Amino acid sequence: MPEDTNGTETTKDNDTTTTTETTPANFEDFMKLQPEDIQLLFTNEVAGLKSALSSERQQRKDNEAALRDAAAKVEKGSEAERLLTEQADTLQGLELQAAFYDEAHTQGVTNLKLAWMAAQEADAFDKRGNVNWEALKTQFPELFATKTMIPSGDAGKGTKTTPAGDGKDMNTFIRTSAGR
Repeated sequence: MPEDTNGTETTKDNDTTTTTETTPANFEDFMKLQPEDIQLLFTNEVAGLKSALSSERQQRKDNEAALRDAAAKVEKGSEAERLLTEQADTLQGLELQAAFYDEAHTQGVTNLKLAWMAAQEADAFDKRGNVNWEALKTQFPELFATKTMIPSGDAGKGTKTTPAGDGKDMNTFIRTSAGR
């Protein structure tokens, strides 16, 4: 009778018991298999990290606004105005890059830096800084991971054929040798 406990499946026949480890497909599935107290600890930790990230981003936006405000108050065309505007533009670019990297993980990007350069080259950003992921996937498909199917331990699965051996497997050979 099959029994699924924490990613382990146990099958019991008349003579043998077989235990098979199943690997969760992704991290969310893995977390669902964890006890409730572990899930709560993880959720609290992630919430704290998201809060810190949010406040950091807000601080950057506030700094950019302050730089632009200072640039507007100095003499038009002066060196100070140019430097303040450059700093504000740099800060805005860094925020856009950080947001891109954050979202790129959820899109399955394999090489973040290369994807960032490709997005800039393809001008894949709208006026608000959002990325057109479909355009990037169409233009640069090699930047995105594809799920590969991993065959089970059967030697014939990778070749899509059954292994030669007249239906005999290792268990049969062992039992024969043991005199069963």
